[in-house]
This record gives sequence, structure tokens and C-alpha cells, in this order.
Amino acid sequence: MMRHRTRRERDYGPLRDKTLTNVLRQLFITEFGYDNKVLFAEAMIERILATIEAFIQPRSQLKPGQVVWMAVAHDGRKHAYKAMKDIPLVPVVLDLVTDEDLQALAQGTSFLNLRRRRLARLLDQALAQGGVLAQTDLAALTLTSEQQVGSDIAQVQRTERRSLPYRGTVQDLGPTLSHKVQVARLLEAGYLEPEICRRLSPTHSLRSVEHYAQLYKNVLKLLEQGFAPAEISSILSLNRSLLNQYIHVVKEHHPEVLNRNGHLQPQPEIFT
Repeated sequence: MMRHRTRRERDYGPLRDKTLTNVLRQLFITEFGYDNKVLFAEAMIERILATIEAFIQPRSQLKPGQVVWMAVAHDGRKHAYKAMKDIPLVPVVLDLVTDEDLQALAQGTSFLNLRRRRLARLLDQALAQGGVLAQTDLAALTLTSEQQVGSDIAQVQRTERRSLPYRGTVQDLGPTLSHKVQVARLLEAGYLEPEICRRLSPTHSLRSVEHYAQLYKNVLKLLEQGFAPAEISSILSLNRSLLNQYIHVVKEHHPEVLNRNGHLQPQPEIFT
């Protein structure tokens, strides 16, 4: 009988596939025509890495407090519904702890503010180096729960009035990021409907944006009241695909709502 993976296995297991081995595997398959000879390519990669390890001594050029992390490549493509080992990755150097952080701690800045400032910094640094981090990356890097990361990101977006460049926004994991979902994300980032109109491409009428905003607010309200996704879909005449995307946005910005809704455990954003 097949064992079902736990939520943590589903969320954090793929992070173990962010390796140099899989970067080379992608290179052999996509650039050198080994798509029909994957086993042969993997054997070659194993030999190559063993040779490198045997003949080249590692020399770290990292500064104290920095870490190298494998990020999903920001290459203009979506990589939804793929195993991590099949997704292009790029190494990024991240400032996990900076001198400014330590100075701020010494001056009495709260750990909460520093933690949120660091999350924004890590996301910005990854994007500047051609990569994007998911919330699970941030949770693993900072040893913080994914729920807390989502809550911190939502607060930073409200405070700074911008969308942070995490994978859920830069490379939306749904099949398409509809304008309705874009409105929901901008609404959560603190923008009012008139400004959202100007930020959408192509631009939308204020009436349309207000309708989309109210639709998302209705979904959030029904989730808060404990309704099941199937019930919400029926009440609002909402297709399941769009509702799943809305639930994903709620998970990012209001994880406590999903935790209180017994119909959305253990994996709130997916239902069939």
C-alpha cells in the first residue's frame, strides 16, 4: 500500500532537490540532447562531480553572515506542476545576517521588525541575481514556520505598499494568474481600487476592479465563517480553479483563517 506523504514532506522535501547535480542534469537534458538518455547523463554527472571534488579544493568567497542558496531561475517561464529536479535553478548569495542587522539589534530594534526586514532583503537579493525564492525557501533558511513567513510577508507588503518578489507572485503557481487574482494580491498589498486599475495590464475599469475586489472579500469572509470550498463555490457561483487561486492568496496573507477552517486541513489550497 502506497504511503501518503505528510504536508511537511510535500512542502519541504522538494528543497532537497535544489542541488548542483540537478542543475547539471537539466543542462545535459535541455542543452546536449540527453532527454532520451537520462540514466547515462546521470552517470556522467556523478563522475564529473567526483572528479571535481577530487581535484579542486573548495575556496569560499562568502562574507560572514552570507549563504549560498539554490533558487528557481527567473527566466520568464512558469514552472508549475514540475518536480524541483526538473526546474532550472541558479545559485544566489544571500545576506542572512548583516552588520546592519547586528547594529540594529544592539540599538534595541525588535526581533519581529528585523525578521520581516530580512525576509524582504532575501527576496530582493535573489531576484537581483536571477532567481526567485518560495515561502518554503524562506522558512528553511530562517527556521521559521511557513505560516509565520506568509504572515510576515503580508505585513511587509501592507507596510511598504508593494508586492514582494516571492515565487507565488513572480512565477504564479496557478495555471494562469487571472486579473481577478491580481486584484486580490494588490488589494492585500494595500492598494485601493483606483490605483489597482492603473497597475493592471491592460488597465481595467474601476467598476470591474471593484467587482473583483468584492468577490475576493466574499471568499475571505466565507472562509472565516468556516464554509467548505465546495459550499463557497456554490454560493458565489465560482469555478473551482479560481477559488483555489483565491485560497492560495488567503494562505499567504491570512494563514490563521485557514488554520481555523476545519474543511481546509491538512492542505488548504487544493481540493478536487
